[in-house]
Amino acid sequence: RKSLPDLIQSLRSGRLFNQAESMIAHYSYAVLLIEFEMNTSFSLQPIGSLNPEIALNSINSQLTLLVLAFPRLRIVWSSSPYETASIFAELKRDAAEPDVDRAVAMGQDDCAVEKESIYAQHPIALLQSLPGVTLRNYQALAKKFKSVSDICAASQDDLTSVL
Repeated sequence: RKSLPDLIQSLRSGRLFNQAESMIAHYSYAVLLIEFEMNTSFSLQPIGSLNPEIALNSINSQLTLLVLAFPRLRIVWSSSPYETASIFAELKRDAAEPDVDRAVAMGQDDCAVEKESIYAQHPIALLQSLPGVTLRNYQALAKKFKSVSDICAASQDDLTSVL
């Protein structure tokens, strides 16, 4: 669950990419709930300021990269904290109570994943959106090639040996 300010900060720092990777690894259904404040506009930015170009500092572009990098991640929008409570109740209906020990252990694993991440998140999101690149092999690709340009210039044999 992310409030709008936390969503923006998490996208800019790359933390959300690490969190999404952990959720996908540990849960059958990974969901990002974006929670707006009551009595505020239910949009990321004013419609007049939407830009059709992809820009790394654009929240819309970063969300697009997130969805491309993690196609199993579901995004749920909530108009207020009250709506969030209703959404949680609906999602939880007919489900067993969570195992607290398992959840705590996963949280500890998430911290380890964030500390281990040594790569810039925007290029990783781009890599993971390419055909054949997965959560399991993007690190080998990043170690072999110094930049996205190097990957583009690589021969098919070079790419096949890494992937």
